[in-house]
Parts: sequence; structure tokens; C-alpha cells
Amino acid sequence: PAVHEQEPLADLELHLLGTTGLQAADGTDVRSVLAQPKRFALLAHLALAAPGRLQRRDSLLAMFWPELDADRARAALRDSLYFLRRHLGEAIVTRGGEEVGVDGARLRVDAVEFLQAVRQARHADAVAAYTGDLLTGFNLPGAPDFEAWLDAERTRLRGLAADAALGAAAGADGADAVRLCRRA
Repeated sequence: PAVHEQEPLADLELHLLGTTGLQAADGTDVRSVLAQPKRFALLAHLALAAPGRLQRRDSLLAMFWPELDADRARAALRDSLYFLRRHLGEAIVTRGGEEVGVDGARLRVDAVEFLQAVRQARHADAVAAYTGDLLTGFNLPGAPDFEAWLDAERTRLRGLAADAALGAAAGADGADAVRLCRRA
């Protein structure tokens, strides 16, 4: 597909389960964000850690720039948010100078949809949505709090996927039930 580099996008899809990716609704890859690991990690965290809610900038500073003093960390976050807004448009939202998040209406996130299916006990939908571990193979050296969050989220989502597969197996017959039990 074509590569989108500069213009803000209106509708985006963020894939965090299995193969990671970020695409415009027309299928255009947004590689510029994927090529920046810390900024991509920030986007993933904003999208998944508190879906539909804003996060305090101070907590993001500690998670992503623990090695920097407060002023330099704020500048790094400000630069990262500017970069994300430039490439993702209004999908990045702020309230005042202290809170930041993503607009769920503009950014569709597979992991959030998986969690919604789990909460609503739509086991088959949850099984279909879970296409692999969260941010498979991704790590962010120098950000131990992010790494700890990512490890905990991977474990939590994997457990929820296993429970969903067992729930779907309970309502399935024969070979489908066996397949779902194996998946669990």
C-alpha cells in the first residue's frame, strides 16, 4: 500500500495484537509513526491503558523518560505529542496542559475491541479479535515502567483470550469445541 507521511488522517486503525500496524481507513500505512519506537509505544499506551479516558502528563513523563530531568522530559513529551498530532490529526486529544489521550471515535484499536468483546461475554468475537500477543516482539529499552506495564498487559490479555476461547468452546460442538479448547 501507499505510504502516508505528512497529512493528518481522520480515521485510523491501530493494530496492537499479533502483527502491529497503523493504517488510515483507506488502507494507507502510517509508517512514520511505526518507525519511531518511543512515540509508537506512547500511542499504544495512550490507546490501551485507559481507553476513553485522558492520562496525566506527569505519569507519562515517568514512564517514557525516566532518565531525563523534569524540563527535558516535558519537552520530549511535547515533541512526541506534536509528532503524533502531525501524523494522526485529531486522534490525539488534550485537556489543558496536563492531560492527554486518544479519541476512540477517530482511532480504532484492535486490543480495545477485544476487551469490549470480553466484557460483553461475546466469546467468539473475542477469540477472533485476539490475533496474537500484545505488541509481539516489541520492547523499549530505557523505559522500565513501560516494559513492566507491557509485560503485565501481555499476560492479562493472554489470560482473557484463553478464558474467551474456553467460553466459546462451551457453546460449540465437536471439532469446533476441540479447536477452541486447544487455542485456550
